[in-house]
Amino acid sequence: MMSPSKRGPAYDLDKLLRPIMIFAAVAAPLCWAGAWFFRERGDFSDALIGLGALPIVVAVCAYLYLLVNKIERG
Repeated sequence: MMSPSKRGPAYDLDKLLRPIMIFAAVAAPLCWAGAWFFRERGDFSDALIGLGALPIVVAVCAYLYLLVNKIERG
């Protein structure tokens, strides 16, 4: 096993972003399936489409934030 200092910043990014990516990969299809299921009710369907896109936007913003800023190591 490698020491923490030899793993590099890519390992830290993966460790930080994994929960956000998993949440986005699970929540978006569930919300979009719900939007398709409730397609007759336009207002509720639109809300589910927007709610499904929100985790993807959060994941992209978190990735860009970590890409631009330096990660502090403890």
